[in-house]
Amino acid sequence: MSTYSYWRSDQGNMQALSDELAAQAAMARSREASLNRRLRSLEGDLSSRVEVLTRLVNALIELGEVREELALFTPARRARDAARALTRAVVAGEGDVSHLRRSPDLADVPGYWLVPAALAVAELPAGRLDPEAAQEALLRDRRRAATYLVAVCALVGRSDLAREWTPSVLDAPVLPEGGWGSADGEPEAAPERPGERPDEVLVSVSERALWCAAAAGHLGDDGVAVVRAALADRVALLDDDAHARWRARLLEAAPALPGSADDWGSPEAAAADGSGTRRRTAAPDALPLLRSWTAWSRAVVAGEVALPSPAPGPLALGAPSGTTSGTTAAPSGAPAPGAALLRVVGSLVNEGAPVERGLLERAELLADRVGRAPEDDGPEWDASAGTLVDLLVDDARGTDPGLVAIAAPLLVDDLRVASHARASELAASPAPSRVLRLAGRTVTVTPADDGASPAATARAELLARPVDGVSWGVVGGVGALAVVTLVLGIVVAPAWYAVTVVAAVVAAWQWFSGEQRARDQRAAAQASAERFDAELAEARTAVAAEAERARTQREAVATVVDDLDDALADLGAPTVA
Repeated sequence: MSTYSYWRSDQGNMQALSDELAAQAAMARSREASLNRRLRSLEGDLSSRVEVLTRLVNALIELGEVREELALFTPARRARDAARALTRAVVAGEGDVSHLRRSPDLADVPGYWLVPAALAVAELPAGRLDPEAAQEALLRDRRRAATYLVAVCALVGRSDLAREWTPSVLDAPVLPEGGWGSADGEPEAAPERPGERPDEVLVSVSERALWCAAAAGHLGDDGVAVVRAALADRVALLDDDAHARWRARLLEAAPALPGSADDWGSPEAAAADGSGTRRRTAAPDALPLLRSWTAWSRAVVAGEVALPSPAPGPLALGAPSGTTSGTTAAPSGAPAPGAALLRVVGSLVNEGAPVERGLLERAELLADRVGRAPEDDGPEWDASAGTLVDLLVDDARGTDPGLVAIAAPLLVDDLRVASHARASELAASPAPSRVLRLAGRTVTVTPADDGASPAATARAELLARPVDGVSWGVVGGVGALAVVTLVLGIVVAPAWYAVTVVAAVVAAWQWFSGEQRARDQRAAAQASAERFDAELAEARTAVAAEAERARTQREAVATVVDDLDDALADLGAPTVA
């Protein structure tokens, strides 16, 4: 082997070794990067876990500190527990509760409204309410004490004893700027600034509970009057946007009462079509929709849909609206009046004294943070139950007669405006029309114009169009060729007669095909004209029928709107909002 070959072999071995070393170095770098990524991931997981554990430990430490601080207010906690036991016994009708009233834990806590309020209702089973204790509770916190007293009296069936404080529960949005007296002696902020009206007027859980109790007949006639007056004051706070949304929602669907399979949008009608949904409230459905609202207004005016008779005795804590026993929910899916009022009372009692209220809320938050299952006691007594517009519309379209009877007078003006607006939309709808085309012209048929003149012009232009008939230039040229070849056949040779015959045949065929093409084009134009005449007659008939239906519907809607106006005039105030 030559020296060159040895040199080539050594060079190749060195190159292979270099490539192998480079591959191993790349693999090592890849493994190092992978290990670094895993290490960073583990460090991140550990750091996040440490952070979570740190937060939990901090929450536990803070929770312990809060509980230690709450221990300073043991008298308030004991008073609250004693008041809760006394309230539960009074509401449950356990009879003699004197032992609970004399409980040493039920000691007065300075500034706390609950103890005098609980003492005020201790003799409710005997039909008595301690006025001095009630006034003391109202002085300490008028809003909470009034809500508690009214709710407890309604639960035991003696709403008449607390009727004078019912407006204090329901007139929150229209109270003066000074607000209500709070438990710690400082006035709470007013709900709204002077001179401003809210975009959406809200209703609290406690107000909704009293509203439903009045609709079920548990607050008596005077309570219903107070609720209606308070709701009327709320309606007066609505701005133009809220009224517009109210009117739009009223005509989204028909009311469920009075129930009838013939009523548009009734539950029976919805079930009959198999879809389980209400029909779409498009313009063509305005007539049956307005008829349903007219029947609804007449039923309320005639007393067919009315408040139930006052139900004497304590409220059944699980009964639906308008009943005195049972454990089912109200038809609308909301809690029964008794259950709703009981939740309000429980929320007020559990809220705590002013000095410990913030600590109790913080302890609840920290307990949830460390993993304790939250107690589902329902919304707080002062939480929002919904907007006034939504609640009124849902009540009006609902199946509870009491809620319908309360809501009906409040939506008279907006229902009238909405019905007139819907009738105006129908009156302003464009007239029916049909558009046809012939010979490049457009013919429009409307109830006022049957399109006769443009149709006649288009038809005449179509029939007058020139046709592609005989090509006389070709026929003449071929004929001349036949004459020339005939002369050549006579003068030169008879063989030219064959060319003459062929030219004559071609000339005859050109003439015949051109005549046939002209006849076909004239026949096609005539057929198009006849088809256009048929379509024009059909369009005139359809437009006339649609115009007649639209006119009939407008007249019927106008009649129904007049009937609805008459019914609404009997139902409520006649002034258009």
